[in-house]
Amino acid sequence: MTRNPPGSEDALLARLVAQLGSLNGSVELGIGDDAAVLAGGWCTSLDLLVEDVHFRMRTTSAHDLGWKAIAVNLSDLAAMGAEPVCALVGLGMPAAIAPETLDELFAGFDACSSAYGAQIAGGDVSSAPVLTLAVTVFGRTERPARRDGAVPGDLVCVTGPLGGSRAGLELLEGLAVSLPERAVLIERHVRPVPLIAEGRILARTSHAMMDLSDGLATDARRLASASGVAVRIDLDRVPVQAGAERIAQAVGRAPGWFAAAGGEDYELVCALPRAAFELSELDLWEVGEIVDGPAGEIGFTGAGSDDPPRGFDHLLS
Repeated sequence: MTRNPPGSEDALLARLVAQLGSLNGSVELGIGDDAAVLAGGWCTSLDLLVEDVHFRMRTTSAHDLGWKAIAVNLSDLAAMGAEPVCALVGLGMPAAIAPETLDELFAGFDACSSAYGAQIAGGDVSSAPVLTLAVTVFGRTERPARRDGAVPGDLVCVTGPLGGSRAGLELLEGLAVSLPERAVLIERHVRPVPLIAEGRILARTSHAMMDLSDGLATDARRLASASGVAVRIDLDRVPVQAGAERIAQAVGRAPGWFAAAGGEDYELVCALPRAAFELSELDLWEVGEIVDGPAGEIGFTGAGSDDPPRGFDHLLS
């Protein structure tokens, strides 16, 4: 069994929350979910993308980077069951950046925001040592989904195959594996798709939900921790993106382990009553179960469970 390690992102957030005052009347849900919920059904979230931490310009086009900066934030709205409304973009630029690169970056912003109805409504610019993007999104929903409602007996389900983004990253970083899915895997990493429609559907029936940005192994634990329960994941039942099995083999890992540890898939993970799972209009994969136990405790079965996977943590990885 594993718990939140000291010095992790989660520990830092807990430290921050402990020093903050109580919520005011306009903030219904603060730190600890995919997005904050404001009065009137407004949801808002912010994500950072920092060069050589979240992306490398030698492996990512400026257009794809602009798309991804918007998409990863919209995925947080999807996890709340919210419909996108608008976005604010903060841009820190190194002095040597070319105007043509900025044009492509802005085109990527526009392509993703237009595709999902998230009008870019403002932002800020500054000089910076490396290219840095900070995007804030706003959306609305009548019934925000949260990550703190899972109960023992719920099924843990995901909306699609995992491990594709991590496999794409391995290929971009130079892993020499020839396979027909190469282009698809790379696209899974550089151009994620926010599951807005799926989030709206699951918000009606799930007890808890969040997006998979840091990997199932980390994010399922976070969902369980927020809900005050434990979770069990069967690595043999984790759906694996086509082609990622070959990448897992190349790095010496079982496919389910690789898929559970890999981040940035931006699928949704949810805790569903069995009846809701059986009646769902979506194709969902059951990967585990919510159980009684210490909050945030996670256990694994299946191939690779003897060396439990751990997803991405910005302060530990």
